[in-house]
Amino acid sequence: MNIALRKLALLEKSMIEREEAAKLDGYTSSPIDSNLKQRITQLMDKVRAI
Repeated sequence: MNIALRKLALLEKSMIEREEAAKLDGYTSSPIDSNLKQRITQLMDKVRAI
């Protein structure tokens, strides 16, 4: 379970970094699927609450 949580945290961090890089490159739309990002963020919020 601990490994899965670490992987989710790394995935969340990677998605945030990719979005920031895209904004710096001048893109107006996100390269990340918003539904996927939202689900991962919700899972991580639940884990952090525990």
